[in-house]
Amino acid sequence: MRKKTNTITCWVCGGNEFTLKKTSDISTDLTSENFAITNFDYGKTGELQQCISCGFIQCTDLDAVVNFYEDLRDEEYENTRNERKLQEQKLVKFFSKYKNKGRLLDIGAGSGIMVEAALENGFVAEGVEPSKWLQQNAQKRNLPVYQGVFPHPKIRGPFDVIALVDVIEHVTHPSSLLTDISEALANEGILVLVTPDVNSIAAKVFRYKWWHYRFAHIGYFNKKNLTVLLEKAGFSIVKMTRPSWYFTLKYLGVRFLSFFPKFIRFSFPGILDKIVVPVNLRDSILVVCKKKIQK
Repeated sequence: MRKKTNTITCWVCGGNEFTLKKTSDISTDLTSENFAITNFDYGKTGELQQCISCGFIQCTDLDAVVNFYEDLRDEEYENTRNERKLQEQKLVKFFSKYKNKGRLLDIGAGSGIMVEAALENGFVAEGVEPSKWLQQNAQKRNLPVYQGVFPHPKIRGPFDVIALVDVIEHVTHPSSLLTDISEALANEGILVLVTPDVNSIAAKVFRYKWWHYRFAHIGYFNKKNLTVLLEKAGFSIVKMTRPSWYFTLKYLGVRFLSFFPKFIRFSFPGILDKIVVPVNLRDSILVVCKKKIQK
């Protein structure tokens, strides 16, 4: 059903004509646990409306989510730190082809895994993270991660690299965030952005069981409308590709079984928790951008 309204504005193109994509699964008060990085209540979201003009999908009944992230604790995220470090090392190596030194800021830094990988690769790196618990874990490792959101009073540009990895799908005003990032970048700096691709084959095959449909994700991009958003914010795309992730076989197995009834699920042998494999289901977008210099 097509819906034209003045109360909803597309976060990408500013349009106000939408179709209902998915009804809300919110039946009780949400908690920070629903927003955990490793939460796998796949398919559960708020109400999703799709912009007729650009195809962007946004959540219309979750507009104040920062508090959930401030109180977030995620033990499993920390327990999978080694695998996540492999992912961040690969990502740093990838964007180093475009910028291999200088100041780096990681927005949504978690417990500082990318910051750590960037420091090891010669960058002067720091991060910002809304979760108090994750930021404290970064501090325990002597990693320079500030608690809060960007812009942050203790963070001053210009930066040569700003990373926005699996973050933009969590924010209600992505255009404003990208504008702030552009202002904090050096003239020759780059933005490294990763986000799920709602037009990917995996998203279409799994439909609302796709693992990126979750309460924490309130904006869903495809290549086309992500390009529109970046260009509006003053960026030009240098490279667009598909990132890989690293997981243990046990981690993947547990999540695979979550698609089936509980009575057929089983425990995996401990050895599978020691075998790490790369995974690329081609359902995320990795973009390297440069900001356009005003003449």
